[in-house]
Amino acid sequence: MTEPGKVEKAEKESDIEFKTDSVFSVFEFKIPEKNNSILFKRNLKYQTKRHFYIGCFYVFTVLAGSFYGSNKQKSLPSSETSWFNLIDITNKSNLINQYIVKNGWFWTSFIFIIYATKVIHANNPLQIAKSVIRWILATLYWYIITQRCFGPSIIDRIFVYTGGRCDNYHSETQVFEAYVCKKGGGRWVGGRDLSGHCFLLIHASLLLWDEISAFTYRPENWEIAKEKKTLSLFFVFFLFLWWSMLVVTAIYFHDFFEKFTGTIFGVLYWIIMCYVRSNWIIWLMPHDLKDLEEYEL
Repeated sequence: MTEPGKVEKAEKESDIEFKTDSVFSVFEFKIPEKNNSILFKRNLKYQTKRHFYIGCFYVFTVLAGSFYGSNKQKSLPSSETSWFNLIDITNKSNLINQYIVKNGWFWTSFIFIIYATKVIHANNPLQIAKSVIRWILATLYWYIITQRCFGPSIIDRIFVYTGGRCDNYHSETQVFEAYVCKKGGGRWVGGRDLSGHCFLLIHASLLLWDEISAFTYRPENWEIAKEKKTLSLFFVFFLFLWWSMLVVTAIYFHDFFEKFTGTIFGVLYWIIMCYVRSNWIIWLMPHDLKDLEEYEL
């Protein structure tokens, strides 16, 4: 039989204290200074582990694919355009790569917004609003890595930093962006590239996995997902497609350094979101705080 004093001590040790000394504390998020619920702590730990295992799965996919690809004789893609090249997923000119993967963030955003509002957070206006904020933050991260970051993107900065340059450009002006270089007839050569495919496919997949984690605490929304079978199948299709194309990328394209750096940047955003447990990040999670406090797994 446990002594009353020890029970009281255990309950105090299970308290979760949230610091409010960050710049985000100016917002009045409804997160208690202390939460005496053991379930809250347990659920928070469960979600962190869940994200860790899913992230490890994608990292393992790249490592295993790279290892398999390094021991596989790769045939160089033909420079001639043929119908076979358009359907061959090991050729970068295939239709899936050209029209879906290269526009991957558009397709991810499309299915994310529709599924989040119509299924995952249906009848929950606050979570719908927070899902839009989550999408904006993930999109901002994608933008600075692949498009622009106070000038050239992170990908272009890494390429130039590792010795990359623009050859045969139409003017003597120094160019530090791949898009500008190629548009002007130049050749983007000499540096170490970051695998944009590994980055995009992992980052996009983790965004989708993070959102559907809300089903854990919302059986009623799970029933909605079963009713909206077409939308649910569409969502699952993109998760499977992104993983499949990651496997192809890991086996057939880029060297290990490029795939490794792309993978690191692909999981980096989610490492920050999962392990920096500030008030605003916990508030921004796809779960209602009361679910974490009351739901027993």
